[in-house]
Amino acid sequence: MSSPRFPAQNALKRLLNRFLPRGRVGTDPALAGSQGRYRPVPVYNLKMPWLAATDLRRSRRPNEFAFEEGKKLTVIIPFRNRDEHLAALRPALEAQLDGQHIDYRILVVEQAGDGIFNKARLINTGILHAADDSDYYCIHDVDNIPVNADYRCPSLPLRLVTKLQTTHRRETEYKDHYFSGAITFRKEHAFAANGLSNQYWGWGKEDDDFFFRLLMQGLCCFADYQGVYRDLANPQSQHFTKATQKRVSPQLSANRHRRNSMLRLQLDPAHDGLNSLTYSILAAHTEGRFEKIVVDIGSQG
Repeated sequence: MSSPRFPAQNALKRLLNRFLPRGRVGTDPALAGSQGRYRPVPVYNLKMPWLAATDLRRSRRPNEFAFEEGKKLTVIIPFRNRDEHLAALRPALEAQLDGQHIDYRILVVEQAGDGIFNKARLINTGILHAADDSDYYCIHDVDNIPVNADYRCPSLPLRLVTKLQTTHRRETEYKDHYFSGAITFRKEHAFAANGLSNQYWGWGKEDDDFFFRLLMQGLCCFADYQGVYRDLANPQSQHFTKATQKRVSPQLSANRHRRNSMLRLQLDPAHDGLNSLTYSILAAHTEGRFEKIVVDIGSQG
């Protein structure tokens, strides 16, 4: 794979974007006439300086979305201490993939030790570990159980989940701009974006960063509005209440700051991602099309 290429930033624009006040992007040209099951993920939720937002809107064009058959999929599941969730996910996921006649493997990437969790590094590890035997990937949260999901190879990055069935049998919907849960994208998309940033420790905002990296490559990301998943109770959910998130999860504040710096175009993704990741595999177990690796991804320095 060639080195990632990101849009060059004019020095004056970089300076202005650093200090200009931020605002929501506003209307999204890619949404014009959008309807049906697969629709673009909007960018109007992004909060950016008006100059950066204007450039982003100008680059947005409706893209034709399609699927390609006969491609090899690797499902990457970042993991630690969630055995009950994995036991529920694996049979449901295999049933969906087998039913759609997809050539797949499931790769669980487990973080060793008890240091601060880094979901993005685990995903990057999975991308690199499976690169020689994958045409496309799905990054998949272990607590999202597919009910109705389309795992075929997409022409553009695709969010598979929109509707969630909770443990109380109630159904909710993700917000339009959400870009996480279960995402499929081609291998060339992963390497063009240089994967995810390795610097998001703890929980939150690495998905926003990845979404913006894809946008910077001119990729219009889509969502499946008929995608239904069952949502398992997440022990980390207590970290996300507004009243406690700064006290319980100080990393979240740091992650927000980093994400905001990315949206101000102050960070260069070409220097942080797949090409800067270091990891070592401590243990591996393979069972048919299921593989689990335990990895050392370092610690927050």
